[in-house]
Amino acid sequence: MARVFLVNPPSPEPVRTPLLAFCHLAASLRAGGHEVALLDASAPHAPHGHAEIAERVRAFAPDLVGLHLKTLHVQPAYALARALAGLPLVAGGPHATIVPDEPLAQGVRWVVRGEGEETLVELADVIDGRRAATEVAGLSWIDKGLVRHNPTRPFLMELDRLAPPLSALDLFDPSWYDARPVPGGMLAPAGILSSRGCPAACTFCSNDVTGRRFRYRSAVSVAAEVALLRERFGLIGFSFFDDSFAVGRRRVRELCTAIAGGFNARGVVVPYPGTEIYQRHHERFGFTGWWIREPPLAYAVFPTSWDDAEIRRAYAADAALDRNFFRHPPHRLERIRQALVRKAELTIGIQRRRPDPGIAAAPIGVPAAGAR
Repeated sequence: MARVFLVNPPSPEPVRTPLLAFCHLAASLRAGGHEVALLDASAPHAPHGHAEIAERVRAFAPDLVGLHLKTLHVQPAYALARALAGLPLVAGGPHATIVPDEPLAQGVRWVVRGEGEETLVELADVIDGRRAATEVAGLSWIDKGLVRHNPTRPFLMELDRLAPPLSALDLFDPSWYDARPVPGGMLAPAGILSSRGCPAACTFCSNDVTGRRFRYRSAVSVAAEVALLRERFGLIGFSFFDDSFAVGRRRVRELCTAIAGGFNARGVVVPYPGTEIYQRHHERFGFTGWWIREPPLAYAVFPTSWDDAEIRRAYAADAALDRNFFRHPPHRLERIRQALVRKAELTIGIQRRRPDPGIAAAPIGVPAAGAR
Protein backbone atom coordinates (compact mmCIF):
# COMPACT_ATOMS: atom_id res chain seq x y z
CA MET A 1 0.00 0.00 0.00
CA ALA A 2 1.46 3.34 -1.09
CA ARG A 3 0.69 6.61 0.70
CA VAL A 4 -0.36 9.29 -1.79
CA PHE A 5 -0.87 12.98 -0.98
CA LEU A 6 -2.73 15.03 -3.63
CA VAL A 7 -2.28 18.82 -3.72
CA ASN A 8 -4.20 21.39 -5.70
CA PRO A 9 -1.71 24.31 -5.61
CA PRO A 10 -2.72 27.79 -4.45
CA SER A 11 -4.14 30.05 -7.14
CA PRO A 12 -5.75 33.49 -7.30
CA GLU A 13 -8.98 31.84 -8.47
CA PRO A 14 -10.58 30.31 -5.37
CA VAL A 15 -12.50 27.04 -5.44
CA ARG A 16 -15.54 26.84 -3.19
CA THR A 17 -16.35 23.15 -3.18
CA PRO A 18 -14.41 19.86 -3.40
CA LEU A 19 -12.67 19.30 -6.73
CA LEU A 20 -14.42 16.67 -8.83
CA ALA A 21 -11.13 15.63 -10.47
CA PHE A 22 -9.56 14.96 -7.06
CA CYS A 23 -12.66 13.01 -6.02
CA HIS A 24 -12.17 10.70 -9.02
CA LEU A 25 -8.44 10.29 -8.41
CA ALA A 26 -8.73 9.70 -4.67
CA ALA A 27 -11.61 7.25 -5.09
CA SER A 28 -9.60 5.28 -7.68
CA LEU A 29 -6.51 5.20 -5.46
CA ARG A 30 -8.56 3.92 -2.54
CA ALA A 31 -10.20 1.28 -4.71
CA GLY A 32 -6.69 0.21 -5.75
CA GLY A 33 -5.74 -0.38 -2.11
CA HIS A 34 -3.71 2.79 -1.48
CA GLU A 35 -3.96 5.34 1.33
CA VAL A 36 -4.84 8.90 0.32
CA ALA A 37 -4.69 12.38 1.83
CA LEU A 38 -5.23 15.65 0.01
CA LEU A 39 -5.11 19.41 0.33
CA ASP A 40 -7.06 21.81 -1.84
CA ALA A 41 -4.87 24.90 -1.42
CA SER A 42 -7.04 26.82 -3.88
CA ALA A 43 -9.91 26.84 -1.38
CA PRO A 44 -10.46 30.24 0.27
CA HIS A 45 -9.65 29.14 3.83
CA ALA A 46 -7.16 26.34 3.20
CA PRO A 47 -3.44 26.79 3.92
CA HIS A 48 -1.87 28.88 1.15
CA GLY A 49 1.67 29.35 2.42
CA HIS A 50 4.25 27.00 0.98
CA ALA A 51 5.82 26.31 4.36
CA GLU A 52 2.53 25.18 5.92
CA ILE A 53 1.58 23.12 2.87
CA ALA A 54 4.97 21.41 2.90
CA GLU A 55 4.64 20.74 6.62
CA ARG A 56 1.27 19.06 6.15
CA VAL A 57 2.53 16.99 3.25
CA ARG A 58 5.67 15.83 5.06
CA ALA A 59 3.66 14.97 8.20
CA PHE A 60 1.74 12.40 6.14
CA ALA A 61 5.05 10.72 5.19
CA PRO A 62 3.91 10.23 1.59
CA ASP A 63 5.41 7.83 -0.90
CA LEU A 64 4.04 10.02 -3.70
CA VAL A 65 2.90 13.66 -3.90
CA GLY A 66 0.58 14.63 -6.75
CA LEU A 67 0.35 18.20 -8.08
CA HIS A 68 -2.47 19.38 -10.35
CA LEU A 69 -1.20 21.68 -13.13
CA LYS A 70 -3.34 24.16 -15.05
CA THR A 71 -1.80 26.51 -17.60
CA LEU A 72 -3.30 29.64 -16.06
CA HIS A 73 -1.75 28.96 -12.66
CA VAL A 74 1.33 26.94 -13.50
CA GLN A 75 3.73 29.51 -12.05
CA PRO A 76 2.52 29.18 -8.44
CA ALA A 77 2.37 25.41 -8.94
CA TYR A 78 6.05 25.29 -9.91
CA ALA A 79 6.90 27.55 -6.97
CA LEU A 80 5.18 25.04 -4.69
CA ALA A 81 7.09 22.19 -6.36
CA ARG A 82 10.33 23.94 -5.38
CA ALA A 83 9.08 24.21 -1.79
CA LEU A 84 8.44 20.44 -1.85
CA ALA A 85 11.93 19.61 -3.15
CA GLY A 86 13.13 16.23 -2.01
CA LEU A 87 9.66 14.66 -2.05
CA PRO A 88 8.59 12.21 -4.80
CA LEU A 89 6.50 14.53 -7.00
CA VAL A 90 4.13 13.54 -9.79
CA ALA A 91 2.31 16.13 -11.91
CA GLY A 92 -0.95 15.65 -13.73
CA GLY A 93 -3.73 17.67 -15.30
CA PRO A 94 -4.15 19.40 -18.65
CA HIS A 95 -0.92 21.43 -18.64
CA ALA A 96 1.23 18.46 -17.62
CA THR A 97 -0.38 16.38 -20.38
CA ILE A 98 0.41 18.92 -23.10
CA VAL A 99 4.00 19.76 -22.10
CA PRO A 100 5.24 16.83 -19.95
CA ASP A 101 8.90 17.79 -20.32
CA GLU A 102 8.28 21.15 -18.66
CA PRO A 103 7.32 19.90 -15.18
CA LEU A 104 10.08 17.29 -15.35
CA ALA A 105 12.50 20.20 -15.76
CA GLN A 106 10.93 21.89 -12.71
CA GLY A 107 11.83 19.20 -10.19
CA VAL A 108 8.95 16.78 -10.82
CA ARG A 109 9.94 13.13 -11.17
CA TRP A 110 6.85 11.69 -12.86
CA VAL A 111 4.12 13.10 -15.13
CA VAL A 112 0.73 11.48 -15.66
CA ARG A 113 -0.50 12.23 -19.17
CA GLY A 114 -4.19 12.14 -20.05
CA GLU A 115 -6.88 10.60 -17.87
CA GLY A 116 -5.23 9.91 -14.55
CA GLU A 117 -7.32 7.38 -12.67
CA GLU A 118 -5.66 4.20 -13.95
CA THR A 119 -2.20 5.69 -14.53
CA LEU A 120 -1.91 7.15 -11.03
CA VAL A 121 -3.04 3.90 -9.42
CA GLU A 122 -0.48 1.95 -11.42
CA LEU A 123 2.24 4.46 -10.50
CA ALA A 124 1.33 3.91 -6.84
CA ASP A 125 1.75 0.21 -7.55
CA VAL A 126 5.23 0.99 -8.90
CA ILE A 127 6.07 2.80 -5.67
CA ASP A 128 4.71 -0.20 -3.79
CA GLY A 129 6.97 -2.56 -5.74
CA ARG A 130 4.14 -4.36 -7.53
CA ARG A 131 4.99 -3.34 -11.10
CA ALA A 132 7.73 -1.66 -13.15
CA ALA A 133 7.55 1.98 -14.27
CA THR A 134 8.12 0.87 -17.87
CA GLU A 135 4.75 -0.95 -17.74
CA VAL A 136 2.68 2.13 -16.92
CA ALA A 137 1.06 3.56 -20.04
CA GLY A 138 0.62 7.33 -20.04
CA LEU A 139 3.60 7.91 -17.72
CA SER A 140 6.51 10.26 -18.40
CA TRP A 141 9.42 10.04 -16.01
CA ILE A 142 13.08 10.58 -15.33
CA ASP A 143 15.10 7.39 -15.46
CA LYS A 144 18.80 7.67 -14.58
CA GLY A 145 18.81 11.32 -15.55
CA LEU A 146 17.03 10.80 -18.87
CA VAL A 147 13.42 11.67 -19.75
CA ARG A 148 11.28 8.73 -20.83
CA HIS A 149 7.79 8.86 -22.28
CA ASN A 150 5.90 5.58 -22.02
CA PRO A 151 3.28 4.82 -24.71
CA THR A 152 0.02 6.74 -24.51
CA ARG A 153 -2.73 5.10 -22.48
CA PRO A 154 -5.98 4.32 -24.34
CA PHE A 155 -8.94 6.33 -23.17
CA LEU A 156 -11.30 4.88 -20.59
CA MET A 157 -14.29 3.51 -22.47
CA GLU A 158 -16.52 2.16 -19.68
CA LEU A 159 -16.97 5.17 -17.41
CA ASP A 160 -19.45 3.34 -15.19
CA ARG A 161 -16.53 1.21 -13.96
CA LEU A 162 -14.81 4.19 -12.34
CA ALA A 163 -14.83 4.30 -8.56
CA PRO A 164 -17.71 6.51 -7.32
CA PRO A 165 -16.25 10.02 -6.87
CA LEU A 166 -18.54 10.86 -3.95
CA SER A 167 -16.87 8.11 -1.90
CA ALA A 168 -13.85 10.40 -1.43
CA LEU A 169 -15.65 13.46 -0.05
CA ASP A 170 -14.50 12.72 3.50
CA LEU A 171 -10.95 13.70 2.47
CA PHE A 172 -11.96 17.36 1.99
CA ASP A 173 -12.02 19.59 5.07
CA PRO A 174 -15.30 21.60 5.01
CA SER A 175 -13.57 24.47 6.83
CA TRP A 176 -11.53 25.16 3.67
CA TYR A 177 -14.62 26.41 1.84
CA ASP A 178 -17.29 29.08 2.16
CA ALA A 179 -20.13 26.63 1.59
CA ARG A 180 -21.85 25.09 4.60
CA PRO A 181 -21.63 21.31 5.05
CA VAL A 182 -24.63 19.09 5.64
CA PRO A 183 -25.14 17.52 9.10
CA GLY A 184 -22.84 14.65 8.12
CA GLY A 185 -19.99 17.15 7.95
CA MET A 186 -19.21 16.90 4.23
CA LEU A 187 -19.53 19.14 1.19
CA ALA A 188 -20.67 18.12 -2.28
CA PRO A 189 -18.55 18.81 -5.38
CA ALA A 190 -19.78 21.62 -7.60
CA GLY A 191 -20.72 19.42 -10.51
CA ILE A 192 -21.19 16.08 -12.22
CA LEU A 193 -19.21 14.43 -15.01
CA SER A 194 -21.59 12.48 -17.22
CA SER A 195 -19.29 12.03 -20.22
CA ARG A 196 -15.75 12.51 -21.48
CA GLY A 197 -14.27 13.48 -24.81
CA CYS A 198 -15.43 15.76 -27.61
CA PRO A 199 -15.69 14.85 -31.31
CA ALA A 200 -15.21 18.45 -32.45
CA ALA A 201 -11.85 19.81 -33.62
CA CYS A 202 -11.94 23.43 -32.45
CA THR A 203 -8.65 25.25 -33.01
CA PHE A 204 -8.73 26.77 -29.50
CA CYS A 205 -8.91 23.37 -27.74
CA SER A 206 -6.25 20.67 -27.58
CA ASN A 207 -8.39 18.20 -25.57
CA ASP A 208 -5.47 15.82 -25.10
CA VAL A 209 -6.64 14.77 -21.64
CA THR A 210 -9.97 13.20 -22.57
CA GLY A 211 -9.62 13.07 -26.35
CA ARG A 212 -11.90 13.31 -29.37
CA ARG A 213 -13.78 10.06 -28.81
CA PHE A 214 -17.02 10.72 -26.97
CA ARG A 215 -17.80 8.37 -24.08
CA TYR A 216 -20.61 8.66 -21.59
CA ARG A 217 -21.96 7.18 -18.41
CA SER A 218 -25.25 5.34 -18.39
CA ALA A 219 -28.36 7.35 -17.58
CA VAL A 220 -28.91 5.09 -14.56
CA SER A 221 -25.49 5.97 -13.16
CA VAL A 222 -25.94 9.71 -13.64
CA ALA A 223 -29.46 9.62 -12.19
CA ALA A 224 -28.22 7.78 -9.12
CA GLU A 225 -25.53 10.40 -8.49
CA VAL A 226 -28.03 13.25 -8.93
CA ALA A 227 -30.41 11.52 -6.49
CA LEU A 228 -27.63 11.06 -3.94
CA LEU A 229 -26.56 14.71 -4.18
CA ARG A 230 -30.15 15.82 -3.78
CA GLU A 231 -30.89 13.50 -0.87
CA ARG A 232 -27.65 13.96 1.07
CA PHE A 233 -26.88 17.63 0.35
CA GLY A 234 -30.22 19.12 -0.63
CA LEU A 235 -28.95 20.35 -4.00
CA ILE A 236 -31.47 21.35 -6.64
CA GLY A 237 -29.01 22.71 -9.25
CA PHE A 238 -26.35 20.63 -10.96
CA SER A 239 -23.45 21.78 -13.15
CA PHE A 240 -22.22 19.27 -15.74
CA PHE A 241 -18.47 19.48 -16.32
CA ASP A 242 -18.51 17.46 -19.55
CA ASP A 243 -16.12 18.36 -22.37
CA SER A 244 -19.10 18.48 -24.72
CA PHE A 245 -22.45 17.89 -23.08
CA ALA A 246 -24.62 18.27 -26.20
CA VAL A 247 -23.50 15.12 -28.05
CA GLY A 248 -26.10 12.49 -28.88
CA ARG A 249 -29.62 13.86 -29.28
CA ARG A 250 -31.42 11.07 -27.47
CA ARG A 251 -28.95 11.11 -24.58
CA VAL A 252 -29.22 14.88 -24.18
CA ARG A 253 -33.01 14.82 -24.24
CA GLU A 254 -33.11 12.17 -21.54
CA LEU A 255 -30.77 14.07 -19.24
CA CYS A 256 -32.20 17.52 -19.93
CA THR A 257 -35.66 16.55 -18.67
CA ALA A 258 -34.31 17.08 -15.13
CA ILE A 259 -32.17 20.28 -15.64
CA ALA A 260 -32.37 24.63 -14.50
CA GLY A 261 -29.39 25.43 -17.09
CA GLY A 262 -26.93 28.36 -17.50
CA PHE A 263 -23.98 29.61 -19.47
CA ASN A 264 -20.36 29.08 -18.52
CA ALA A 265 -18.79 32.24 -17.10
CA ARG A 266 -15.77 31.87 -19.36
CA GLY A 267 -16.05 32.74 -23.04
CA VAL A 268 -13.13 34.65 -24.56
CA VAL A 269 -10.58 32.44 -26.32
CA VAL A 270 -7.33 31.76 -24.47
CA PRO A 271 -4.49 30.37 -26.66
CA TYR A 272 -3.48 27.34 -24.62
CA PRO A 273 -0.35 25.33 -25.50
CA GLY A 274 -1.06 22.31 -27.65
CA THR A 275 -3.96 23.93 -29.52
CA GLU A 276 -3.98 24.69 -33.22
CA ILE A 277 -4.81 28.33 -32.58
CA TYR A 278 -1.72 28.66 -30.38
CA GLN A 279 0.60 26.98 -32.87
CA ARG A 280 -0.73 29.07 -35.74
CA HIS A 281 -0.61 32.50 -34.08
CA HIS A 282 1.81 32.65 -31.12
CA GLU A 283 4.73 34.03 -33.14
CA ARG A 284 2.58 36.48 -35.12
CA PHE A 285 0.96 38.02 -32.04
CA GLY A 286 3.87 37.55 -29.63
CA PHE A 287 2.26 35.41 -26.93
CA THR A 288 4.77 32.52 -27.06
CA GLY A 289 5.00 30.90 -23.60
CA TRP A 290 2.66 33.51 -22.10
CA TRP A 291 1.78 31.27 -19.12
CA ILE A 292 5.39 31.43 -17.89
CA ARG A 293 6.51 34.97 -18.71
CA GLU A 294 3.30 36.98 -18.13
CA PRO A 295 1.23 37.47 -14.95
CA PRO A 296 -1.55 34.91 -14.53
CA LEU A 297 -4.91 35.93 -15.92
CA ALA A 298 -6.83 37.68 -13.14
CA TYR A 299 -10.28 36.19 -13.60
CA ALA A 300 -13.16 37.41 -11.45
CA VAL A 301 -14.28 34.74 -9.01
CA PHE A 302 -17.36 32.72 -9.90
CA PRO A 303 -20.77 33.68 -8.50
CA THR A 304 -21.21 32.91 -4.83
CA SER A 305 -24.97 32.78 -5.45
CA TRP A 306 -27.28 33.04 -8.43
CA ASP A 307 -28.66 36.51 -7.74
CA ASP A 308 -28.64 39.15 -10.50
CA ALA A 309 -25.76 41.23 -9.12
CA GLU A 310 -23.45 38.23 -8.70
CA ILE A 311 -24.17 36.94 -12.21
CA ARG A 312 -23.48 40.35 -13.76
CA ARG A 313 -20.26 40.74 -11.79
CA ALA A 314 -18.83 37.36 -12.76
CA TYR A 315 -20.24 36.95 -16.29
CA ALA A 316 -20.00 40.41 -17.85
CA ALA A 317 -16.19 40.59 -17.74
CA ASP A 318 -13.39 38.31 -18.93
CA ALA A 319 -9.70 38.69 -18.10
CA ALA A 320 -8.72 37.14 -21.44
CA LEU A 321 -10.42 40.02 -23.23
CA ASP A 322 -8.41 42.56 -21.26
CA ARG A 323 -5.21 40.65 -22.08
CA ASN A 324 -6.13 40.88 -25.79
CA PHE A 325 -3.89 38.06 -26.97
CA PHE A 326 -4.84 38.58 -30.62
CA ARG A 327 -4.50 42.39 -30.67
CA HIS A 328 -8.12 43.08 -31.55
CA PRO A 329 -8.86 46.73 -32.48
CA PRO A 330 -10.96 48.77 -30.00
CA HIS A 331 -14.22 48.44 -31.93
CA ARG A 332 -13.96 44.63 -31.94
CA LEU A 333 -13.12 44.53 -28.24
CA GLU A 334 -16.25 46.55 -27.55
CA ARG A 335 -18.43 44.13 -29.55
CA ILE A 336 -17.04 41.19 -27.60
CA ARG A 337 -17.61 43.07 -24.36
CA GLN A 338 -21.25 43.64 -25.30
CA ALA A 339 -21.61 39.92 -26.04
CA LEU A 340 -20.41 39.15 -22.49
CA VAL A 341 -23.01 41.51 -21.09
CA ARG A 342 -25.67 39.80 -23.19
CA LYS A 343 -24.55 36.39 -21.89
CA ALA A 344 -24.96 37.64 -18.32
CA GLU A 345 -28.46 38.91 -19.06
CA LEU A 346 -29.49 35.61 -20.68
CA THR A 347 -28.21 33.69 -17.66
CA ILE A 348 -30.19 35.98 -15.36
CA GLY A 349 -33.27 35.28 -17.47
CA ILE A 350 -32.76 31.52 -17.12
CA GLN A 351 -32.50 31.83 -13.34
CA ARG A 352 -35.70 33.90 -13.19
CA ARG A 353 -37.64 31.19 -15.04
CA ARG A 354 -37.25 28.71 -12.18
CA PRO A 355 -40.76 27.31 -11.55
CA ASP A 356 -40.57 27.39 -7.73
CA PRO A 357 -39.97 30.83 -6.21
CA GLY A 358 -38.41 29.17 -3.16
CA ILE A 359 -35.67 27.55 -5.24
CA ALA A 360 -33.53 30.69 -5.29
CA ALA A 361 -32.82 30.32 -1.58
CA ALA A 362 -31.96 26.63 -1.76
CA PRO A 363 -28.39 25.31 -1.92
CA ILE A 364 -26.94 25.17 -5.41
CA GLY A 365 -23.67 23.82 -6.76
CA VAL A 366 -21.68 26.87 -7.83
CA PRO A 367 -19.31 25.92 -10.67
CA ALA A 368 -15.59 25.84 -10.03
CA ALA A 369 -12.98 27.24 -12.39
CA GLY A 370 -13.42 25.82 -15.87
CA ALA A 371 -10.37 27.37 -17.56
CA ARG A 372 -7.47 25.05 -18.22
